Amino acid sequence: MEYLLSAQAATGFEFLEQTGSTNRDLLDRAESCPEFYVLATNFQTAGRGRMDRAWEAAPKSSVMASMLLRPRFADSAGVGWLSLLAALAIHQALGNFGVESSIKWPNDVLIEDKKISGILAEASSDLSSVVIGFGINVTQSANQLPVAAATSLFIITGKEIDRDQLLATVIENLKDLYEKFSEAGGNADASGLRSELIRVSATIGQQVSVEFPDGTKALGLAIDIDSSGRLVVQTQIETLSVSAGDVLHLRTT
Repeated sequence: MEYLLSAQAATGFEFLEQTGSTNRDLLDRAESCPEFYVLATNFQTAGRGRMDRAWEAAPKSSVMASMLLRPRFADSAGVGWLSLLAALAIHQALGNFGVESSIKWPNDVLIEDKKISGILAEASSDLSSVVIGFGINVTQSANQLPVAAATSLFIITGKEIDRDQLLATVIENLKDLYEKFSEAGGNADASGLRSELIRVSATIGQQVSVEFPDGTKALGLAIDIDSSGRLVVQTQIETLSVSAGDVLHLRTT
């Protein structure tokens, strides 16, 4: 398919039928690309999510793309909000198609408690370039999804949503949110990003298990997302501000 709408929405656009990773490709050429440049593909052979997990999707079944940002924030903590900002852009885009969703901290978009989208932000060493990669499950049937905890727009709506129109909507939303965030100096409170994210959060108010990068774990109640984008978890003995970790929503009976 041709991504004509997406190409119009981005400042520069490239489509590859197949590649290893759109994030890696765009990071490699970031110096020569303008901000809001988008690289999209029909199939990734080495797609990754957080914690270096593989991202699996059949060819032509998903929106798979990466966008280049060049943060100029007075508040350096703003960089940590970019994957959350992308999640909000996808949440809004799904709403434009009549689909209700919520955001699981830090970078998953859920429909009916199942994952529809994941996001991975990667930065250059000096933080001058940040690439936001995202995937959205679009046409898969249940047996085409890699895990039972995932879903697709086809499963939810029974319709085949146009991937170009969906990607173009995400690009426009992400640009608008990012510009508003940048105008506020990367301040999530002043821009309204933090309050909006809390409003649509699937994690706040949930009992959660957090597994930290060093393998340690904590159990508690997710009570807030702070001004730096960290998840605030109240355990039985302390209040934790989680900047990195794997969060599992615990089902209560």
